[in-house]
Amino acid sequence: MKDRKAMIAAFGGLLVAAAFCVHAAADKPKAKDMTSKMAESSVTTNDNGSVSRVFTESTVTTNGNMVTERRRETRTNMDMDGNVLETSTSEYAQSYPVGDVGVVPLSSRTSDDDAKSVGNADSFLGLKFGEKFSSTNFVEDANYPDFLRAEFKPSKPLDGFDDYYVYVTPKTHKIAKIYACAKEAIDPGASWRRHYLIEALEKRYGTWARLCSWRRPCYSFEIGPYRHVTACLAGASQSYETVIAAWDDAIGSQAVQEKDEIREEARKTAAERRGKRVSAAAAAF
Repeated sequence: MKDRKAMIAAFGGLLVAAAFCVHAAADKPKAKDMTSKMAESSVTTNDNGSVSRVFTESTVTTNGNMVTERRRETRTNMDMDGNVLETSTSEYAQSYPVGDVGVVPLSSRTSDDDAKSVGNADSFLGLKFGEKFSSTNFVEDANYPDFLRAEFKPSKPLDGFDDYYVYVTPKTHKIAKIYACAKEAIDPGASWRRHYLIEALEKRYGTWARLCSWRRPCYSFEIGPYRHVTACLAGASQSYETVIAAWDDAIGSQAVQEKDEIREEARKTAAERRGKRVSAAAAAF
């Protein structure tokens, strides 16, 4: 009997200890630190047969007061045999208070009206890629010899920008590149990554900005298959401080092809003209 009472007492003590442990665990403050990680990769085969691989790692950490975002992107270009041609890596980090708007998720920043245009990469500044642009003031640009250039005025000009240019194919005049240029830097400051133009482009196209220069605040955006946007916020060129450019690779390739056709036509015309001169001179002799 005494042994039975001892066992009951010991069992009761264990129950009390277990209850105490459960209560202590419940009263223990919960950790506020939370980290989420995401990785994604994409593979693209270029027109020349080379292959581009992009691996992206994203980490979002919060301690209950601040949110820190880190992003690392590794891009590798390989030839058709799998040999690595070049590799580049870009990364950045930013922090902001909990409740403030960061760069993710992009879709949460858009209203119902804006959501209709997010991700639509067919146009830029009101001009649609691939459409014919009519102008009587086309000029050649030594920096882009395969295109013709013209000035235009967008229906909704950007605040602080001075000049707008459109580059078209030399024969069919299809829109291939669009530029917005400002002679003075737009809202210069130290926090370029959170510049309102960068945020606006991310919101417009639903994509991340990727730092593409270690010396200047220049960012690139992959807005669609073979379509890109770059935004250089300061020190863009000798003539302009801030330049935003958008272009279509497919239309650009068409421009190169049309330029080659023009050169070939000019060569044939010159050869025919010379042949006629030779014949005329031979007849005169």
